[in-house]
Amino acid sequence: MKKNILKMLAQGVLFVAVLGVFAGLLAYLNSESGTETKEVMSWQPPVAEGYTDAWEKAGESDSLELWFQPSTTQVLVKDKKTGTEWRSNPENAAADPVAFGQNKTLVQSLLNISYVNEQSNSYTMNSFQGSVQKNTYTYAYQENGVMVNWMFGDVGLEIPCWFGIDGDRFEARVLTEQIVQHGGMQVSRISLLPYFGAGSLEDEGYMIVPDGSGAMIRFNNQKQSYQSYAQTVYGRNLALNLQSSVQVTQDATMPLFGIRKNDDAMLAVVTEDEYQSEIRAEVSRKVTGCNSVYSSVVLIESENNTLLANSSDEETVVMMSPQQMPSPYYEVSYYFLEKGSGYGEMAARYRQYLMEEKGMQQQTAGQTDMNLTFLGGVRVRKTLLGVPYHTVEPLTPFKSLQDAVLALANEEGTFQVSMIKMEKGGNESKLPTKVTFEGALGGERGYKNMASALAGAGIQFYPIYDPVTMQSSGNGYSTLKAARNVSRSTSPQYVYLLTSGARDSGTSPDYLISPPYVEEITNKLLSSASKKGITNLGLTGITKKMYSDFRKDSVSRDQAGTYWENALSAAAGSTDQLLCAGAYAYAFPYADVITDVPVYSSQFDVEDEAVPFYQMVMSGSAALYSTPVNLSGDVRESLLHAVEYGVSPSFLLMTADAQTLLDTDMSNYYSVAYDEWDDEIRGILSELQQLEGVLGQRIVGHRQESSQVYVTTYEDGTEVYVNYADEPAAVGDLTVPAMGFARKGAR
Repeated sequence: MKKNILKMLAQGVLFVAVLGVFAGLLAYLNSESGTETKEVMSWQPPVAEGYTDAWEKAGESDSLELWFQPSTTQVLVKDKKTGTEWRSNPENAAADPVAFGQNKTLVQSLLNISYVNEQSNSYTMNSFQGSVQKNTYTYAYQENGVMVNWMFGDVGLEIPCWFGIDGDRFEARVLTEQIVQHGGMQVSRISLLPYFGAGSLEDEGYMIVPDGSGAMIRFNNQKQSYQSYAQTVYGRNLALNLQSSVQVTQDATMPLFGIRKNDDAMLAVVTEDEYQSEIRAEVSRKVTGCNSVYSSVVLIESENNTLLANSSDEETVVMMSPQQMPSPYYEVSYYFLEKGSGYGEMAARYRQYLMEEKGMQQQTAGQTDMNLTFLGGVRVRKTLLGVPYHTVEPLTPFKSLQDAVLALANEEGTFQVSMIKMEKGGNESKLPTKVTFEGALGGERGYKNMASALAGAGIQFYPIYDPVTMQSSGNGYSTLKAARNVSRSTSPQYVYLLTSGARDSGTSPDYLISPPYVEEITNKLLSSASKKGITNLGLTGITKKMYSDFRKDSVSRDQAGTYWENALSAAAGSTDQLLCAGAYAYAFPYADVITDVPVYSSQFDVEDEAVPFYQMVMSGSAALYSTPVNLSGDVRESLLHAVEYGVSPSFLLMTADAQTLLDTDMSNYYSVAYDEWDDEIRGILSELQQLEGVLGQRIVGHRQESSQVYVTTYEDGTEVYVNYADEPAAVGDLTVPAMGFARKGAR
């Protein structure tokens, strides 16, 4: 009995001690984030009077006029060419037919703000309720625009913003460097212009969001009972601790959104600090009578940590990150399009932005009919005379890849080839500070023979490397240099089970290198590749993973993005052709070839349909290849989506037997044995011959012809019809095969 009592007392003391450690750590983290958190809240903002209700001109260019209403802080942009007026808030926002309570003030606001106190409790307020109604704000006209400083006396915050005109665009900025936080409250998220250009209950139109390939949310679609759309641009922050995986099939691939309202359209692009942004959208009757889409900047993030896991005293603690302010400001630019424009014109305007301001070029690599990516080696555990040891099992030896590809080259059709996990160590290789070749695959001599044979057959080959994901320590990098989560422990990257979302205990986690090292690693890799005569190179990880580092000298996603861009720029400058696997928009200007291009959206309930926005932006500027169709649930449907979106299909393959991956860390790959797909690949290559001269062209139009037939139009006038029905479809004098496609127009 005494032993049990003592045991219970010991467990209680331990539990209290652990809680104390976490509470102390949490207080320490909060004490370091933001300014003036220990100041006694004695600040009171000045109260202004006499602001006029009249609209005053605040800025003008050849294309636009900006008007400001001092009494409400609302702004209005007039497009001189079309005569359309774009308002920051609905014209009769105070009389919104759906909103009530705080939402009545929200729909009249230019900012919606989330903030936390010293105990990490989260609250929200908006600029109309917290500042405008109390006359605690100032404004001044300057720089072809207006500066507004909203002061929130109840919570001790000052948030300045600037709204202005620059040529053909309207710019909205949150001046994050100038935010003042009196007392203990800290800003965690700011939603900017949440109702700019919003559609009403009477308007017709849709919103475009960057989910995967792109998705459309129609106005007034009666989906107000579903969860609103919200995605972090470039995917969730991978440094944050994740207890279990919530399955989201696609990420937000681009920092933008669009609105088509009646006969008018606009595109909004996050042009500063896209890396810490979110895109959000809401349909009417959810909280207001508006259909709205907008962006937010995230300054504080949270994660869940479990104490005393798998015990009766298990408890989950929410921890807040240090505040990470982007520098010098967060900016969204709005572009107003001609009457009758839709998502095709939005995509064209974003492409123009990328070319004019990010240096993106026209395509230099021809788009082939197909991409074949081969798996290199996998580390396995074996025994010799009862003694266990590890070795690399070849999945695709260089010679067998050469034989398979050259045999396929005799067929009609063109394709390119790439390879992953070919370095020493296979899937558990060290960070690639130099080019290495796994001996089990044939070593450097085998690689050179293969590369020479493929080049002689006119086949482009791309070895693919990952400079951010650490599978094994070495080459001067270990977990000591890995990114940290909010609790400042290393942030392992687990594989999650599709069935339950739980961590897969049968596989080893990877780690992410701290962002400042990525540019250094990439430059070393490029130097080594140059010395070995490798001119076509592929990068992954850096092209589709975004994260912070929450160690004491923290690195924000904004800062990480700068390291990524520097590394990609160096790679583009030192290679003939750069392949980017799964490229987010920050990689667009540097890519000659992009694989793993999404041809779906996440199909969230609030969305109405997927659209090829990604492809309409990038077609003609990079060769585009889909995610592997052989890993999809329906190969035929995935192939048709690729054709509809102007993307060549991909396959992920290995020449080894299908059983080779069992009981390895790569057992999540399935259906990748080349022998099982050889005939299918040959058949698809033959079928794609009817699209000769089409793939790789700029897409200039896309529409739904009927319930099951979609049409993609290319710059030379060619139209490609895709039929998803089980019966042939007649479109004029053209018959589109069941679950097939047909071409009409130029040859």
